[in-house]
Amino acid sequence: MEFLTAIEVEVEFIIHNYRHLRNVVVKRLELPGFSFRLTPDSTIGGCPIEALDIPPRASYPDASPRYDLLNFRLTTKLDCFHFQCGQKVLVDRIICSL
Repeated sequence: MEFLTAIEVEVEFIIHNYRHLRNVVVKRLELPGFSFRLTPDSTIGGCPIEALDIPPRASYPDASPRYDLLNFRLTTKLDCFHFQCGQKVLVDRIICSL
């Protein structure tokens, strides 16, 4: 069974200063094991998402890898300016499978 839902995330960093990159990297706040897929109408913080990119290579201060991050590519580079580190936003119109 599949259903349309949203998850809350916290913005870790924004990548918008190199070539055509327009990504928002977020930490999941709800349901860490929750799997989902994007729809053509999916948004983050109200901004359209083009794709869920490869997770960023990030680590904790002790050098252990971070697996709690998601990397969303925005449809429009200018949308990057709607986000700030630490901001909590919804990833909306995603499909969850049970």
